[in-house]
Amino acid sequence: MEGLESFYTSGQQLWLFALSCLFGIPTGMMFDIFRALRSVIPHGKAAVLIEDILFFVLYGVFILSFTSAFAKGEFRFYYPLGNFLGAVLYFFTLGSIIIGIFRKAAAFLKKVISKPVKKFALICGNIFGKIVIYLQNISFKKKTSQIPLIDNDDLLYNNSTDKNRTKEQKKEREKIVDKKAKKG
Repeated sequence: MEGLESFYTSGQQLWLFALSCLFGIPTGMMFDIFRALRSVIPHGKAAVLIEDILFFVLYGVFILSFTSAFAKGEFRFYYPLGNFLGAVLYFFTLGSIIIGIFRKAAAFLKKVISKPVKKFALICGNIFGKIVIYLQNISFKKKTSQIPLIDNDDLLYNNSTDKNRTKEQKKEREKIVDKKAKKG
């Protein structure tokens, strides 16, 4: 009786576990790309969340491909476990060396590139600032030239509260308000 064989021998399962450990190294390298990006370009929690989601989506595609290519499409719990062990082994051996080299190279490039970039940003900022001030002046001139001033001597511009006024000032103010009420 021939049919689909769904059981693996112990030797085959050990081989698949070893392969999943071996394929944990590229998983660790993929995560190192995200770690290196975070160390060079600091960003907020939202960007880190998006990167983590992207990593797990890519890992999902990877584990699906591994299962399809090597295990006849049969998923076993020890595949991600082997990937995790392989990634941990990579982090504590080759990964720490690679990240160290990458951080030193990034620091060197920052030193070399930062001065010209800062100068360029300063020049662009000055030019942009002058353009903004010029445009603000043009728009301010247009607004003020189109609005006529009100010519009325009866307007009272300093209409503050009566807290700080003397009794004479309060009486004088009441007289002015009464005169305006009688006129209006």
